[in-house]
Amino acid sequence: MALQDPSIPCKDIPLEEAHSMRRGPRLEPWLYQTLKDQIHSRGQTAAYIVVPASANRTTMKPRSLRVAQEIHVSVTIRRVAGGLVFWRSTNEDLKQANEVAERLHAVRRKGRTRLGRRWRASMWRPSAG
Repeated sequence: MALQDPSIPCKDIPLEEAHSMRRGPRLEPWLYQTLKDQIHSRGQTAAYIVVPASANRTTMKPRSLRVAQEIHVSVTIRRVAGGLVFWRSTNEDLKQANEVAERLHAVRRKGRTRLGRRWRASMWRPSAG
């Protein structure tokens, strides 16, 4: 059997360009572009975006944060009834976020002690009787 030429066209690209390529957005292109434009254009004002029926309300906040991260803008996003409210993060917002993260990290670390695991495991053993 003779080898055939591949029917899929390929082209060479530089490695730098390949490394900079990312996975595509998991949003519809028009929604992705709208979020990107709105996040980038925010100054001292907040924006309220109504989540369209085609988008999942649960995943909109993380996806919006990912869009903001791509354009190197730190934003604060809150879920509200019917949509999202977001604004460029202030120093106070960043400070509060760091404090919350430290508190959560300390609680997780505290829960992983050897004694704590042993105690929790013993609570769920069925009694011999």
